[in-house]
Amino acid sequence: MGIRSKLIAFAVGIAVLVAVVFDGYVVKTLGAELGQHTEADLAVRAALVTESVARARDLASEATALAATLSERAGARVTLIDPAGVVRGDSSVAPERLGELEPHAARDEVADARHHGVGRSERVSRTTQMRMLYAAQRLDRPDGPWIVRLAFEPVAIDRSLSAAHARVVQGTWLALALAVSAALVGARALSGRLVYLTGVAREMRGDLSRRARVQGRDEIAALGGALDDLAESLERSRRELGGEGERFGAVLESMREGVLVTDERGDISLVNPALSQLLGIRGDAVGRPPIEVLRSASLHELLEEVALARAAATREIEIAPATPGAAGPPGRRILVVNAAPLALPAQSRGAAGVVAVFFDVTELRRIEGLQRNFIANASHELRTPVASIRASSETLLGGALDDPEAARDFTEVIERNAARLHRLVNDLLDLSRIEGRERPLSQGSLDLAAQAEAAVALLRGRAREKGTEVEVDVAPGTLVTADPRALDQILTNLVDNAIQHTPDGSRVVVRARGANGRVLLEIEDDGHGIPAAHQARVFERFYRVDQGRARASGGTGLGLSIAKHLVEAMRGDISVTTGAAGGALFRVTLPGATAGAPR
Repeated sequence: MGIRSKLIAFAVGIAVLVAVVFDGYVVKTLGAELGQHTEADLAVRAALVTESVARARDLASEATALAATLSERAGARVTLIDPAGVVRGDSSVAPERLGELEPHAARDEVADARHHGVGRSERVSRTTQMRMLYAAQRLDRPDGPWIVRLAFEPVAIDRSLSAAHARVVQGTWLALALAVSAALVGARALSGRLVYLTGVAREMRGDLSRRARVQGRDEIAALGGALDDLAESLERSRRELGGEGERFGAVLESMREGVLVTDERGDISLVNPALSQLLGIRGDAVGRPPIEVLRSASLHELLEEVALARAAATREIEIAPATPGAAGPPGRRILVVNAAPLALPAQSRGAAGVVAVFFDVTELRRIEGLQRNFIANASHELRTPVASIRASSETLLGGALDDPEAARDFTEVIERNAARLHRLVNDLLDLSRIEGRERPLSQGSLDLAAQAEAAVALLRGRAREKGTEVEVDVAPGTLVTADPRALDQILTNLVDNAIQHTPDGSRVVVRARGANGRVLLEIEDDGHGIPAAHQARVFERFYRVDQGRARASGGTGLGLSIAKHLVEAMRGDISVTTGAAGGALFRVTLPGATAGAPR
């Protein structure tokens, strides 16, 4: 693509981008202002209609006629809802069909008005199948709180937005025509000089003595001067550097390991790009001491030792990037450094230069640490039940079998610890399959309310033993995209944890709400909670806030880790914080689902 085509494409792109941004801004701003104005107007109408409804003596019998009469005065659809949530009057529904309407107590604007006095919302009406703005107001009467709701179809807003969009499209076409014309004029003015510079640059590939010598002070003249400077620099470099130096530089550039070379004074004479990226070295490090650039006493001691002893040495050091966040991975790095003296014939005595090669083993050490911790934790968890089983077995074999009561007690100890071992092994296998992606997930549309009720039903017996109240506050029809078995395991683990780790007589609440295509599931208890210092680590394998109490409850220490991996496998996330009552509040966010999605 030539310069003319690029300029035209650039101008057209800028014009289109400006038009799109301007269109989005105008439509969004105008829509917001019109929407706010309409909502305010609808709220005023709702207040006036509520005053008229308040004068009715027998509102239950007059609701149908009032809704029709007040709808004509207010210029909007009027709905009257009794304290039980039943629609008693609706200007858009014939009186004989009112019985077919479902209760409106769960509608957003009705629920808000019932709790706060007023409520607003915008959605597609299930009755009229049109997008409506709703404004509801509570009317307190002797038989309870009635709800007066007005609905308005925002047709005027859509028309205004369509008109604004049409004007922007017209302006876009005009801007495109002007942009193309301007680009053509500019391209003709620039193309001649650029074609000349292109020819000079091509000639420089074979003859570095060629010069552009473009006159002027604009950017093209600067480009010509830069080409001349580049040619001179390349010519000097070609004379100064031989083939061996070029090969050496290519090797250093392509090495993934970091390389640092010091001279006889101990100052840096060379740093390859891999080391600069690894440790975030910015600017020119040549000529500066390594400790000034890298700020590592261990590395400084290693380089001095190798330079003075003239013997190679290897050391593992921990070093922080010189410029955190600038390049390379964040945080401190663990490096294995192989340092050796430079063999320079001219230097026969005293200190010599040193070449050091850096190998990043941070991730390797982290994995080794995780393996050690996992083995230690798993061994610790297995040791206790195994020891109990062995001690009980030895006691039985030592003569306790002759005592039926004692034999039964020791047999129960063996059974409990064997069950604990079974749970631990199952959890370990489950966690291994999830982490290795060996456990397939069949995700579909699930009713979260039904899943939550089913999971809680299995735990109500345990909750009853502790006097714990478990409440499910999930609206029916709250759909999520999840695997049914995985979702059941997540709910069971979190609710069971809440029951186990709260005092007797506590309260556990399971609730959910949807927003922006996601569903937020919350499990909150009013127990002692999880200290902030432990909240970031409770999802680690075998991590326990209270070691003794957790083991006494029979937990394996893997439930929350399994829950975290399952949530992440379903494109969600999980976290824990302190709830309003001071207890633990677990939040699970999962993708929402539509009613038509496959189950």
